[in-house]
Amino acid sequence: MIGLCSSVAWAQDVSLRESNGARVTEPGDQQADGNSTFQLFQHGIWQPGKPLRPSPGASATHDDIRTKVKKRKLTGLSRSASSRRSVYLSSIRAAERKHALPFGLLDALIWQESRYNPMAVSPAGAGGLTQLMPGTASDLGVKNRFDPSANIDGGARYLKQMLDKFGGIHLALAAYNAGPNAVLKARGIPRYRETRNYVKKVLARWTESRL
Repeated sequence: MIGLCSSVAWAQDVSLRESNGARVTEPGDQQADGNSTFQLFQHGIWQPGKPLRPSPGASATHDDIRTKVKKRKLTGLSRSASSRRSVYLSSIRAAERKHALPFGLLDALIWQESRYNPMAVSPAGAGGLTQLMPGTASDLGVKNRFDPSANIDGGARYLKQMLDKFGGIHLALAAYNAGPNAVLKARGIPRYRETRNYVKKVLARWTESRL
């Protein structure tokens, strides 16, 4: 949401590799409505910096998403996903506290990414509860993406990096999904259908969990 310093200062020799993949679900899991696929990027580690200032049209984009989130009604978790959530929720809450994340945001992200399946693997190769790509996991020091504790902590740290980088939840979620460079280039939420759907779904789930 906020401040484009010079592109040179932001670009810092980070390369991203894009590939398309679909979120993995298990039989019986409830699919979120809309487009259930999303783009996966090989994320790099970003150093804290000044938040991004949105382009003139970015606030309208965010307002549009907020309006749709308010109108959205999500279906509940399937029985299997609900059961898995109960196993990992204490670790998710601990990671939210440890990394000073907004209460419930990591939980909502994991719901969207994997439906709490620690062994979920996307066609693009993202794995685990927070769907870390191999390179991202390596940069974060996560040796085993399918270790729930390590994966949750790694995903929490990466989400925190995006929050610090972009200064707001909407852009942080967009960067988690589409990659930081896409957000920098758009100076706001990229107009990828998948990314916009992703942000709306995570925000809707997060809002629902706080009611």
